[in-house]
Amino acid sequence: MNRSETNDHSEVKDPETKATEAKATETTGKRRQAKKAGAVAAWGVVSGAGITLVAAVLVAAGSVFPGPAAAKPFDVQSAQLPAGQTVTNCVGPAQLLQSSGAGTDPQFSPASSTSSNQISALVLSDDQSTLPTSSLVSLSPEASPLAKISSQPNATPSPTPGAAPSLGKAAGLPAKNVAVPSVLRADPVNDRRTPAGAVQVFSAQDGDLQGLAGSSCQAPSNDLWLVGASTEVGRTAILNISNSSATPATINLDLYGASGQVQSPGARGLLVAPGTNRAIVLAGLAPGQKELAVHLRSTGGPVAAVIQQSVLRGLTSGGVENLSPAAAPNQRQVITGIQALDPALASKIAGQSGYQDAQSTLQVAVPGGSDTVVQVKVYGQGGPVALPNGGVFTAKAGSVTELPLSGLPAGNYTVDLNADAQMTASVRSVRGSKTGEAIDLASSAAAAKITDSQVIVLPSGAASKLSFSAPGGAAKLALTPILRNGGILAAKSLDVKAGTTVMVDPAQLAGPGVAGFLVSANGDAVYGAQVVTQAGGNGLAIIGIPRSVVNQPSMQIALGY
Repeated sequence: MNRSETNDHSEVKDPETKATEAKATETTGKRRQAKKAGAVAAWGVVSGAGITLVAAVLVAAGSVFPGPAAAKPFDVQSAQLPAGQTVTNCVGPAQLLQSSGAGTDPQFSPASSTSSNQISALVLSDDQSTLPTSSLVSLSPEASPLAKISSQPNATPSPTPGAAPSLGKAAGLPAKNVAVPSVLRADPVNDRRTPAGAVQVFSAQDGDLQGLAGSSCQAPSNDLWLVGASTEVGRTAILNISNSSATPATINLDLYGASGQVQSPGARGLLVAPGTNRAIVLAGLAPGQKELAVHLRSTGGPVAAVIQQSVLRGLTSGGVENLSPAAAPNQRQVITGIQALDPALASKIAGQSGYQDAQSTLQVAVPGGSDTVVQVKVYGQGGPVALPNGGVFTAKAGSVTELPLSGLPAGNYTVDLNADAQMTASVRSVRGSKTGEAIDLASSAAAAKITDSQVIVLPSGAASKLSFSAPGGAAKLALTPILRNGGILAAKSLDVKAGTTVMVDPAQLAGPGVAGFLVSANGDAVYGAQVVTQAGGNGLAIIGIPRSVVNQPSMQIALGY
C-alpha cells in the first residue's frame, strides 16, 4: 500500500465522529481568526501611534516595560567640558554722530582735543605660577595684536607633591590707548582657565562728550538687558554690539519705553558679522523716549553690548556714560555704587532750564504683562536711609518706570528692590560742583552677587573706590591685592555688615602699587561696584564687577535607553 492510499484510508470516519470533529475544527478556526484579528488590531494601534509612541517607550524604558535596567537606574553624571579661551570684549571710545562738528567754530567744536580711551588689564597665573598666553587684540581678526600681556612657557612645571599652593603671580597692561573695539584673549593653562579681566575708561575735558565713561570688558552672551537710555532731544543713545566669535550673530531687540513696548520693524534681524562692531542709533528705532530699556537676544554667535549715552544742553555738555548690561529680570535686584550730591546743590542743578533729568533717578523695567508693586530700600554707610518720597511705587507692565532719589544726603548708597513680578533696573547718578558748569552722569546697573575668583581691575590715571553692600545679612569678603609689578599679596579680609554700604580705598587697603583685586565672598549675598572719578573735573563712572571666568562649564549627562 502506497503512502497516498494510507492517507486516504485514514480519513474515513463514521458520521458521528465526522460531526464532532467538524464542530471542533470550526471552533478552533474561530479562535485562531480571533487571535489573528486581535494581533492585527494591536499592531494597528501601535503603528497608528507612530514614532511618538515608540519614542515614549524608549525614553521611559523600565517604567512602561520593567526590565533589568529598571531595578538599577543609571546615575546622572556631570561631564566637564574642556577649558576654552577666556574672551572679554572692550567697547571702543565714545564717538560723536557722523554728522556732528563739520565746519563749526573750533571754540565750540563738538570734538575733543583732550580725549583718551585707555584699557587696563590683569591676567593671573595658576597655583604653580604659570601664566597663560594672553594679549589684547583688535576685534577684527585680520588686525595685528594691540598688546602682548603674557606668554606661557614651553614646558609647564609639574606640581610638587605635598607642596603648599603658591599665591601665584600676575601680568598686567597698565594703560593702553585704544581707538577701536578690542578683545582680551587668554589661553587656558593645564586645561584650566585662570582669572583675567580688563576695564576701559574714556575721558574728555572739552567737547560735547566731556566727562568720564567707563565699563568692564564683558564676556559675550546671547541674552542681555540694558536699562537707563534716553532718546529725547539733546540725548544721544548709541547701542554698540560687538561679535568676537567666528559665527555670525542675528540680533533681535525688544524696546521698552515709559508708555509701553515700542514696536519697531528695524529692531529685528540685525546681522553682526564675526569680528565686527555694529553701532545703532536708538533714536532711529525708538525716538522721543525719556526712559528706554533694551532687551537684546542673539541667535548664533554670542555678543557684547554697551549703550553710549550722552547729553548736550544747548552748547553745554551734560555728561557721557556707558550703560553696561544689567542683571536679568528677577523679583529682587540690588544696585550699589550710587552717588548722591548735597541736596541743596542737587536741587539747584536740576532746577536749571533743560536739567530736569540731571538728578539721581531709579529706572525699573518690567517686561511682563502685569503691573507690579516695587518696594525700595536704601542703605548708606551708616545703615538704612529713608527715602523722602517714600519707598513703595507701582512699576507699569511692559514699560520703564522711574523714581527720583532726590533728597538723599550726600554720600554713597545701595538700593535694594523687591517686587511681585520680575524686573530689572539701573540708577543714574550726577556729579557737579555748581550751576552753569558741565556736569557728568553715571549709570549703575542691577548687579549679580559676588561669588569666587572675580577680578577687579583698577583703571590707571583715575581715582577709584570700591563699593560693597550686603542688604540681607552680614558677609565677609576676601580681597587679594594684585600689584603692578605682578606680585600678589595675602588676602585682606573685609566685613560687610547687614544693611550697609561699605566704601574701600584700594590704596589704603593694599598700598599705592595695587593694580586690582581678586575677590571672593562668604556669608550672605554681597554686591559690588567700582566708583571712578576724574581728577580736576566732574567726571564720574560707575563700573560693575564682571563675573568669574575661572570655573569650567559642565553639563549633566543622563545615560539610558
